[in-house]
Amino acid sequence: MRSDYAEIEKVVKRLLPVNNADAADRHLAWSEWILQGGHEPVLRFIRFKNGTRADDEEILQETLILGYQKVEAGQYEDRNLPFTAFLKKIAWYKIMEASRQGAHEVSFENFIDLPSDEHTHEHEQAEFWKEYESLRAAMGELPTRRATIVSMYEHGYSTGEIAKMLNIREDLVRKEKSLGLRQLREHMPLAQAS
Repeated sequence: MRSDYAEIEKVVKRLLPVNNADAADRHLAWSEWILQGGHEPVLRFIRFKNGTRADDEEILQETLILGYQKVEAGQYEDRNLPFTAFLKKIAWYKIMEASRQGAHEVSFENFIDLPSDEHTHEHEQAEFWKEYESLRAAMGELPTRRATIVSMYEHGYSTGEIAKMLNIREDLVRKEKSLGLRQLREHMPLAQAS
């Protein structure tokens, strides 16, 4: 059963301890929020961002568990951040945690367009895959935060959005992005020449 945004927001207010002193009703509100599809934007975000081997549904479950704990501890105030944005931030940290645990390196498929086998010659395909592997190697040499920022930038996030999601200053995002892109440019010509 899907509900509109206003209905979901009513349920969100019920699951906050500041608005609802009844712990059993707050727990029930979480179930209603899920049944009404409140979690779907978070799951779409995870599916888009998850470049690890960790299952999207597992990351969602971990996100919801940690979200529940934070809400119950009073660490979410609805005036400061929309509820789904609050959960997306937790999901992003869960994805980064899975990445740090060696599940997989950053996904590179969106950095460059994959060639169509029908319209390219073998030589062009070989060159493409050489460049692709070079990019993977170059990204692997970047520090974790720098690689994350470059990846987010390539996925269309603004400097401000990246800063908020990673909880760092915008000038640091700009610096890391600039350094990361410079390192990639420096590495790529060397790989292509070899």
